[in-house]
Amino acid sequence: MQRLVKIITTPSARSAAVYYFGNFAINIGRYLFHLLLLRLLLPADYGEFLAYLSLLYLLGIPNTTIANIVTKYVAEFKGRGNDKAVNQFFYYLLGRLTPVTLATGLALIIFSGPLATTFKAHPAAFVILGLSVFVGLLSTMARSFLNAFQRFTAQITIGGIEIISTILIAFILIRLGLSATGAVTAQLMAGIIGTLLVFLLIRNSIIPKDRGKKISFTIRNFGGYSLIYAIGSLSLISTDVLLVRYFMSEHLSGIYSSLSILGRMIFFGLSPLIALVLPIATHRHAATKQSRGVLVKLGAVIIMFGLSAAGLFSFFPGQTVALLSGANYLEAANYLPAFSFGMLFFSLNLFLVSYFMAIGKPRINLYLLLATLAQPLLIIFFHQSLDQIVWLNLVLETGLLATLIWQLFPLFFGKII
Repeated sequence: MQRLVKIITTPSARSAAVYYFGNFAINIGRYLFHLLLLRLLLPADYGEFLAYLSLLYLLGIPNTTIANIVTKYVAEFKGRGNDKAVNQFFYYLLGRLTPVTLATGLALIIFSGPLATTFKAHPAAFVILGLSVFVGLLSTMARSFLNAFQRFTAQITIGGIEIISTILIAFILIRLGLSATGAVTAQLMAGIIGTLLVFLLIRNSIIPKDRGKKISFTIRNFGGYSLIYAIGSLSLISTDVLLVRYFMSEHLSGIYSSLSILGRMIFFGLSPLIALVLPIATHRHAATKQSRGVLVKLGAVIIMFGLSAAGLFSFFPGQTVALLSGANYLEAANYLPAFSFGMLFFSLNLFLVSYFMAIGKPRINLYLLLATLAQPLLIIFFHQSLDQIVWLNLVLETGLLATLIWQLFPLFFGKII
């Protein structure tokens, strides 16, 4: 008992607890936003909004890559007391990423008409998404610096302000008749507010720009695998929504979107724990080469919380859909159990891949890449019903999880396999 108390009262454990429960509260707020939309919008309109959001996830793949790179490298620089590297790293990334970001955002704006036709949506929303790409780069970099500095309380506070702003602005704009476009606009406006607040907190580390001798940064190898991680983590929960929107009716798209949002409650509830793996395991592995404790402890908590949520959704699917989504979405209840476990396995897969990356084995991302490529190909051939797509995702995530667990054995037992 004393050993348990000692473990859960260490500074690292307390920081992890603050980070997790704070982010858990913020994620509840994010779902209040979606629940508000489910109540205010018809299934067809909500399906349109989630198509926007899924496209934004896919466009945010580079930002997720940046977040991993910044968190890993800035945490290392800060740990060594190299403030000059911290400063120059910000401008190094900004100079290389801005042209790509500007090109992507402009492409969305220029092709807003054809995109609106493809996804049965309003062109104005894609113009807003184009602007969101511009804001997203600065937001990701600033927030990742804050994460690397382990300013967890500040992160949670700003996240709370941002989600409250999103809900209030969305409610006003939807009531004014902007529908799904109003929801997208609210996210952009709240994102700008949050980004400005984060910059205020990190300004002393990046302003003014260090004009001294330039430091050479080498991020190509880790950056490449981080890109694969970003593609997998965002594509696997977005591509299916977009393909359902394309292949099926607007009504079924709305039903699947509500199902996806409910299932994502599991992933976003566990994502704060997944996010802790990279900085903590990287630091532990670099210092002592002993990081298996991080894997075991965080993994046990993720499995416990994840099974509880998936079990609850599986035993009470009808009640869950009726309570959280409303009567218009009751069709989703039939698919919720399988979808819930698919999302749990997806969360475990990202957790394990993050751990492998932290201990210097980023090539594990190639398995994630294979699953990412397989998902849209399989859906293109098998999309006759929502049930088919839900089970396809579950089987895919199960196979990936089995593969990653197999790769863990050499780490624990040596080369005995």
